[in-house]
Amino acid sequence: MTSVDRRDFVRLNAAALAGAVLIPTPLRGGEPGTGTRRPAPSGNRSPGFYRFGLGDTEITVLSDGHFHFPIELIAVDDPLDVMAFDVDPERREEYFRSNLFPVDHIPLQASPILIDSGDRRTLVDSGFGAGPDSPPTGGRLSSSLAAAGVPPESIDTVILTHAHPDHLGGLLDPQTGAPAFRDAEVLISEREFEFWTGEEAPAALEPDFEAEPLLAAARGVLGALEDRVRTIRSDEEVATGIRSIPSPGHTPGHIALGVESRGHELLIVGDAVVATHVSFEHPEWHLFTDIDREEGVRSRRRLLDRAATDEMLILGFHFPFPGLGYALEHGDAYRWHPAGWNVLS
Repeated sequence: MTSVDRRDFVRLNAAALAGAVLIPTPLRGGEPGTGTRRPAPSGNRSPGFYRFGLGDTEITVLSDGHFHFPIELIAVDDPLDVMAFDVDPERREEYFRSNLFPVDHIPLQASPILIDSGDRRTLVDSGFGAGPDSPPTGGRLSSSLAAAGVPPESIDTVILTHAHPDHLGGLLDPQTGAPAFRDAEVLISEREFEFWTGEEAPAALEPDFEAEPLLAAARGVLGALEDRVRTIRSDEEVATGIRSIPSPGHTPGHIALGVESRGHELLIVGDAVVATHVSFEHPEWHLFTDIDREEGVRSRRRLLDRAATDEMLILGFHFPFPGLGYALEHGDAYRWHPAGWNVLS
């Protein structure tokens, strides 16, 4: 991305930058099935962090908290449409109930990941941020970093799997609008950047999504950080031992990440694989929030097949914390196998 591109982007999206600090109002947490905001619970309910070794690399899963998926942002009548849009309602409700999964709301974790190679710290996604319009149980990344002993200024790079608010909102200080990671370069796939900053996104989002808040968040944050944003290809080594893996569908330029150190491999799936039950056992079921749902199915299957075949560890941004486990082949689909807290100790 050239400097001319950045200047043009900021000029064309100046209005969006005015709201760059805040996550859009519809993303506020609320009571399941309503648009109302619940009072923040007393105390810090975030689990904080979980750290393990991968070869010579140290991986820290950081909790940004949890939230209920804001179905007011999308055109669905039933919350289960979010996870199984193309499935018969009775069949999917039976499936969700049998797995003890709520049928009236969609609870999700948010877990950015820190990769420390010893000479470089790379953060994968940044969570919501702690602005007043973030979910009351979200926006915990800064406290989790502090608990893990990681100063924000020590982070060298932030890689975005995609540009949804719960993945890039934490890039800006909610009080000042300044970069939350003052010395970090921000990497995003070229296709993802083009989608959110160009003319394609509004038509691609409507009528299934409330395009305005999603666009405001993506354009606002990326524009505010324009001098430090660098676009990457969706399949390249972006840092030593870290490779981007194309996984479009959820968004056009969504990437997963492969991490390798001394023969050990980890697959970070972002939002290409969202749930540890339905996404594994029924990867063919459509996720409503995938912009291209059939492409999302293909990406999900490719990632899970690769993980199962190569026996790779998997980390999922929205999996139950810490979200670390394996994909096991199970018939023509897969089964989630949690790794356990002491898997690499």
